[in-house]
Amino acid sequence: MSPEEIAELLVKVAKHNEAVHRHNATIDRKIERLKQAMVELTSLQAELDSLRTNKLEHGGENVWKGNVYREHKRKVGYVEDDVKGLSSLMGDAFEDYSNTIRRLRAEKQSYWII
Repeated sequence: MSPEEIAELLVKVAKHNEAVHRHNATIDRKIERLKQAMVELTSLQAELDSLRTNKLEHGGENVWKGNVYREHKRKVGYVEDDVKGLSSLMGDAFEDYSNTIRRLRAEKQSYWII
């Protein structure tokens, strides 16, 4: 190879590696944001798990008048259903984030080495 061809090759490699660096840096930033979201989801899930709706049932039927206790129990049931649904959605989001991180890592490009 002539010195000119070597110089052209070096320029081409440098341009490619610069583009790869920018591409991979963008992916790294996306992955970092997803990891932060996963940490926040984990924290929120822990808070959600700490909710105790059975404490809302304190007193029993003898303390309540008429249909108030049954109405209260029905509303507590709604809250429990909402908590289960939200927990399931959070689990789905966590799984989606994990899958996206794996996909993004697979999209990273390699540098050229001479």
